[in-house]
Amino acid sequence: MALEHTDAVDATEAAGQPPARTKQGLALGLLVACAFMLNMDSAIVEVALPSIRAEFGLALRGTSWVANSYILAFGGFLLLGGRLGDLFGRRRVFVYGLVLFAVASLVGGMATSPVALIGARAAQGLAAAVVAPSVLSLLITVFPDGGPEERQRRNKALSIMGAVGAGGGSAGYFLGGTLTDVWGWQSTFLVNVPLAASAALAAVRFLPETRPGLGGRMNVAGALAISVGMTGVVYVLVDANKVGWASPSTLLLSALSLAVLVGFFAAQRRSAEPLIPLRLFRRKVLRGANAVAALINMAIGPVILFVSFYVQDVLGYSALSAGLAIMPIVLGVTVSSTMTGWLLRRVSRLALMNTGLAMFACGLAWMSLISGGAYWVELLGPECLVGLGGGLVFVTFTVSGTSDLDEKDAGLASGVLTTAQKIGASFGLAVLITVADSRTAQLLAGGAASSQEALTGGYRTAILVAIVPVLLAMVAATAWVPGRRQGRAGSDSPSVGQETSA
Repeated sequence: MALEHTDAVDATEAAGQPPARTKQGLALGLLVACAFMLNMDSAIVEVALPSIRAEFGLALRGTSWVANSYILAFGGFLLLGGRLGDLFGRRRVFVYGLVLFAVASLVGGMATSPVALIGARAAQGLAAAVVAPSVLSLLITVFPDGGPEERQRRNKALSIMGAVGAGGGSAGYFLGGTLTDVWGWQSTFLVNVPLAASAALAAVRFLPETRPGLGGRMNVAGALAISVGMTGVVYVLVDANKVGWASPSTLLLSALSLAVLVGFFAAQRRSAEPLIPLRLFRRKVLRGANAVAALINMAIGPVILFVSFYVQDVLGYSALSAGLAIMPIVLGVTVSSTMTGWLLRRVSRLALMNTGLAMFACGLAWMSLISGGAYWVELLGPECLVGLGGGLVFVTFTVSGTSDLDEKDAGLASGVLTTAQKIGASFGLAVLITVADSRTAQLLAGGAASSQEALTGGYRTAILVAIVPVLLAMVAATAWVPGRRQGRAGSDSPSVGQETSA
């Protein structure tokens, strides 16, 4: 895959415009900033939820939909968002997505009713579903997968994106608390308006445009089916722990959503212009990358949430202090992400991925020993281990899931990878919250000494169960991720044509 605008950029250097390498750096800075903004937005509103609940007099279930509406739209439309960039031009779709994100944030900040607020949050999720895969596919376009030097630059760019993007979630907790305290919950929405608008303007100048129609024509029926099916699946995952996994509504919606998705993929096999070319999934490394992405996100998102709850509910920390307590995980991810590009030139993806997964699992096992003691003794060490292992895994599955692709498939592959992460996080949160709640209730019924002791037991059990998907990720990686070292001569994976065996 080659960067189409390279010759044009080189030709303009004499006219005083930035050289190609400088433009690559500017483009990377812009894309990393957008990834940071999206990760920040996922967390920033969560901190403001108590204030939103108080202002509108919402019940707990109504308040949860301020967050869940974002997750539904984001998870339901990610695959479509990735394909739109392939079909209509990645920069164009990226800019439109940022504009929608800015408008939705403005509406959310000015909302005077719960319905308007939840609608604005859903629109933010829809915009994020367009922007997120475009960020990754544009990075792949700016840093082509060519010779060893180009591959090295791409891996370094992906490492930087992983490191800075991870900091967005932590920044969201800090900014959310600060903005809410000083200017009110509205500011957690309004802060995105200048950020997204500025990014849209900068994108026109610093990002290349790809040819429209890389993926053929839009399959409208397929687009509707995949969006409806994915939205139904995400809805089940975020709502099942409230209404029950065996409730009639959960079972019925699960069956309907799965039926729609099965029908969609059956139709794709017969379609001359499929929305999602199924040949993509014949690549072992892509299957492995997406499996690992889904499985590790089943663990890390819920565990961060449990740490936040634990230090507040049991240790008595404030919301701001809880954000600080999560920092070792984020810093660990940041540090190891920046090293991964360098490490990928020296060890195989499989070795690096399994090393990160082993560190992650050991960190969770250590963390599951919490007993209400001092944070510095019981949590600091395991958080660092989880973060360092997670950073190795995140960058490695991103490299594995986006390398050696035809240009026309880059946007879709990015959307699939992001979707795997969001679905994994939603499923993990639903399951592990159920585990934690069940264990807490069991301890209370058995006469636990205090509610804090029961809560600690619930969190401890859920963190221990979170090791299971991490171990399954090691199995998936061993089966499907290449085990040869990348080296300086080229890729560690076979060519696309060779990489189709089961």
